[in-house]
Amino acid sequence: MEFKNDWERAKERFCAFWQGELVDRCCFAVTAWKDGKAVEYPFPKEAEACRRHWMDEEYIIQRNENIMRASYYGGESFPAIFVNLGAAGHAGFFKGAKYRFTDSYWSTPSLEDLDALEFDEQSELYQKTLSLAEAFVQDAKGRYFVSMPDSTGNADALAHLYGSGNLLMDMIEEPQAVERALRKIEPVYEQTMLAVFERVRANNEGGGVVQWLSTWAPGLHAQMQCDLSCMISPQMFERFILPELEAQCALLEYPLYHLDGMEQIRHLDALLSIPRLKAIQWTQVAGQRPATAYLPELRRIQAAGKNLVILVEPEQIRPLMEGLSSKGLFLVARADDQEQAERMLRDVERYTHE
Repeated sequence: MEFKNDWERAKERFCAFWQGELVDRCCFAVTAWKDGKAVEYPFPKEAEACRRHWMDEEYIIQRNENIMRASYYGGESFPAIFVNLGAAGHAGFFKGAKYRFTDSYWSTPSLEDLDALEFDEQSELYQKTLSLAEAFVQDAKGRYFVSMPDSTGNADALAHLYGSGNLLMDMIEEPQAVERALRKIEPVYEQTMLAVFERVRANNEGGGVVQWLSTWAPGLHAQMQCDLSCMISPQMFERFILPELEAQCALLEYPLYHLDGMEQIRHLDALLSIPRLKAIQWTQVAGQRPATAYLPELRRIQAAGKNLVILVEPEQIRPLMEGLSSKGLFLVARADDQEQAERMLRDVERYTHE
């Protein structure tokens, strides 16, 4: 790997992590700018420039190569390009979908009848998802990894297409129509993940990657999510969301659930009930209490045999590691510079325990 000289050791730790074991310390990924100077690409304001930022293969490759060359990849961190057309971007794979790109993918509700939902395999965003993966792999040639797409969260995608308010109301008034629509989206998720994995697998040493979480696994690996779940009850989660998660866990060899905020804690029992779910990624949401305030919940996750991925601040490393088992624990951080990153890595080594 061109931008990281200790990948083989990191790979060993990843394999141990997925087995809930340790090699020498818990998994820890930390990135920093080599000289402390950021290589920045602000989001453009003009519409055409925004499309280029998200859609132009050559520009995305050049931008990421510049970032990778300027980055220090410590611990299990590694260079990768994200096949990224927006969270729940598979909403754009359906006929009539309306969307735009600015600092993110933004969808305008276009679906008026849930039963009219129809996958469009020739849609711009589905075809672009595949062509981005192919272009990145062709350029990478093993020098860096290519991430799975952010086309995840079927209920989130349906909310993009139908409007969150409309979807929440129909979960109460037209629940069977919602279930039918979600069942139409699931095969599209599965087709997308399999198609992208087929293209990136060899480049990724047989594994799957989620770039924004710095995760690698030795097989089909992708994230799952339902950000909409912060607005629904546990009973509705079990009816509408749990079936898709169970289906996706049956597809993926290394499934990970992105738990986004304290509102989703009420769904933890349902998540922990999924036998094939390997890991839960705990997000520290701005304005909410830090992960260190949720040690009982984090211990529950570990006690249920699920691995933990936590994006952390430097000062959180010690209390989290002292409060949790290091087995099946993966901490991910950003450092101000390489010196701080190396100090954080030494802290992880010091506080690792079984």
